[in-house]
Amino acid sequence: MLNPHCEHCREEREESRVCPSCETLKSQLEAVNHEKNRLLDRLLTPIVEATPAQPEREITKPINIPWNVRRQMLEREDRERAKLIQNAPIPTETLERELDIASATREAENR
Repeated sequence: MLNPHCEHCREEREESRVCPSCETLKSQLEAVNHEKNRLLDRLLTPIVEATPAQPEREITKPINIPWNVRRQMLEREDRERAKLIQNAPIPTETLERELDIASATREAENR
């Protein structure tokens, strides 16, 4: 088709020329439309926020505990507490020193 053989082919060839400013405008319009579509998609899609993990529930004691069971639990806790108190070291020397220092400062203030 180097040599158009008729008028119709010649007009078609002349019309098929590409205008550089039109091509620039087409590419810019395509870029703007693409950006607009991305923005619309982002605005219209629901935002899925990460929900915080549910804290583990503490195991609570039942509200209606029979008295015998409750009494046994309380007695067991008291026995354990008594053992801890008996086995705890008594810092008598440091306590006596602190008391002596406190009484000495009180006597010095009263004079």
